[in-house]
Amino acid sequence: MALFDPKKSQISQLQKSIDDKNRMIGVYYDEIGKLYYKQYRDMNADVSRDINTRCESISNLYLEIEECRLRILYERGYKECKNCKKENLLEHAYCSACGEKFPESNDVSVVTHVDPAEMGIVVPTVEKVPAENTEKVTEGGEAVTEGNGDIPVENEEVELRGETEASEEESAEETASGEEETSYSVSD
Repeated sequence: MALFDPKKSQISQLQKSIDDKNRMIGVYYDEIGKLYYKQYRDMNADVSRDINTRCESISNLYLEIEECRLRILYERGYKECKNCKKENLLEHAYCSACGEKFPESNDVSVVTHVDPAEMGIVVPTVEKVPAENTEKVTEGGEAVTEGNGDIPVENEEVELRGETEASEEESAEETASGEEETSYSVSD
């Protein structure tokens, strides 16, 4: 029997990582409680962004904990059935409890893959409008949104793409010809 077992060391490190992540989750829960109390005390305080940030961090930590747990199983020579959650030997092609077929590969990335939806964690997705569909124009000091109107615009430089993109020469010609003067700043 060897004095140093690398698998036991790896399992120990993974368990320590799980413990650290659980402590961080506790800290985030405490911070969320303090933020809610702050909002209770001062109704004008908007802490929703801070709370959402911490909630996203908690969700990510739960996913990381599950990955560590599955990695510990893998190091011990087991994998978990996604259907019934029963532990099975890595060599098994089908679950011994429910008969679910396992993926062909026993690679660590396949065996320890965690799908947030399977855990009941909804990871919010933020849709970003592609730059070519967005124009930001400032006219008379007020913010105006052109294009699809999905992005709120503040007083910023103009971003023009596609057909509306004008060169400096064209802008100079229009100004010289007496057309209405509008100043644009094109960003790449």
